[in-house]
Amino acid sequence: MTKRVIATPRQMPSALAGMLRMNYDVREPAEPVASREAFIALAEGAEAIFSTAFDELDAQYIRALPDSVKLIASFGVGVDHIDLDAAKTRGIAVSNTPEVTTACLADTTMGLIIAACRRFREGLDIARTGEGRGMLTPESWGQRVTGRTLGIIGMGNVGREVAKRAQGFDLNLIYHTPRPSEEIDRAYNAASVSLEDLFRQADIISLHCPYTEKTHHMIDAAAIELMKPSAVIINISRGPVIDEMAMIEALKSGRIFGAGLDVFETEPAPIREELYSLPNVFCLPHIASATMESRVAMAMRVLENINAFFKTGEPNDRVV
Repeated sequence: MTKRVIATPRQMPSALAGMLRMNYDVREPAEPVASREAFIALAEGAEAIFSTAFDELDAQYIRALPDSVKLIASFGVGVDHIDLDAAKTRGIAVSNTPEVTTACLADTTMGLIIAACRRFREGLDIARTGEGRGMLTPESWGQRVTGRTLGIIGMGNVGREVAKRAQGFDLNLIYHTPRPSEEIDRAYNAASVSLEDLFRQADIISLHCPYTEKTHHMIDAAAIELMKPSAVIINISRGPVIDEMAMIEALKSGRIFGAGLDVFETEPAPIREELYSLPNVFCLPHIASATMESRVAMAMRVLENINAFFKTGEPNDRVV
């Protein structure tokens, strides 16, 4: 029996490709990533395509896909790299892999909070010189994490896991979310506040909201102006939620204390040098979900979505 076809614009993790090949004809590019034109040709006859957050499937790209394509199975939680309206117009279902990365994202958030508050980036630079007793002047001292006020923007799965971990540091919790509830307040001893009040009150501002037109540059110069000089910004959501140039100016001038970042406005292009070179910024290269456990779980979720789609016409984790 002829196997149904899945195509991917980039080479898959070998384990996932192996599992899919047991039941499907998997077409991968010979090079790590195919050009748009090469992938369109590769996808001819494919009913499903595999994508990651690094594959920018804009409206033009989706309009160019062969008529055979009926599912975009995305590897990851966020789907802002896919033009959902264009997919919906063409009758192409989109699925993601929610929940399976939640613990690792929350763990990374806590790591960034500690690293940014304690100025681990500057400490690492000094340690690399061989100096064993650096950062002895007040200008380079960090801030204690315990007992501060953490403001969480977005109280979904990840935001709640961060809140749970934050209780171990005796952090005072405030949050802003579209759907606040007394259940959240009780479970995490937290208080729902307006976005402006969160900016004013929080010592640490942690972003866990999706990237949409509404959240584009949520953290801009006006928002930063409301913050305490001791404020620390943490972002593992999506880079464009922050106006990086406004944040860079605030970090340079000392208007805010520091930042811990795993995502960047310039992705997939390189991180701005004027950002990663700052001693009060701790950067990670978009690795919050990069653990063996998360990657295996994400691969299994993609496989389940593809299997369900070919069996019933509906992926388990349909977004549109």
